[in-house]
Amino acid sequence: GDPNFVQVILQSRSGEPFGRQRYWPIYEAAAEAGLPVAVHAFGVGGHAITGGGWPSYYIEDMVAHAQACQALLASMVIEGVFERIPSLKLVLVESGFGWLPAFGWRLDRLWRRLKVETPHLQRLPSEVIRRHVWVTSQPMEEPERREHVLDVIDWIGWDRVMFSTDYPHWDFDDPRYAFKVPLEPAEKSAIFRDNAISLFKLS
Repeated sequence: GDPNFVQVILQSRSGEPFGRQRYWPIYEAAAEAGLPVAVHAFGVGGHAITGGGWPSYYIEDMVAHAQACQALLASMVIEGVFERIPSLKLVLVESGFGWLPAFGWRLDRLWRRLKVETPHLQRLPSEVIRRHVWVTSQPMEEPERREHVLDVIDWIGWDRVMFSTDYPHWDFDDPRYAFKVPLEPAEKSAIFRDNAISLFKLS
């Protein structure tokens, strides 16, 4: 790989919300250097790893990765991180992505009613998300109607999804079979190659 390639990586579970101003110097430095900030699933911040306490089973831990990313993303959007640092790019790694549209819709609905407490926010939360957030495909979403995954990607943006395998872990996604619906050549090229090249400036 490129010896000059650097990335800022955090874990999704922290001791306090990621939007707090004590973290802003990290984000500012990353943005100034043109680096995305990646948040990888897992981690322990000194608290229970789900909103309801410590789980009994590993599957609960795995499902809660989306919950952790929702909490940190809500914090970063509502605290105004992206308003303060308009060039900041955030990558959510290995937390799925099927939850993101509904999360954006819920944030928008509540913000419209409560925006008096956040005068620093000038855009809908969903607009902030779609401008500043990238996601990785693993774990790949598999809705009952397989074509619905395309609707989700349409909302997120075909330029905002990057393929990841998580190999050699037990739940890795084989690139040959991860997508259960056919992709157009341009869509496949974007997800499997072009989006990562553009985001990480690999060319």
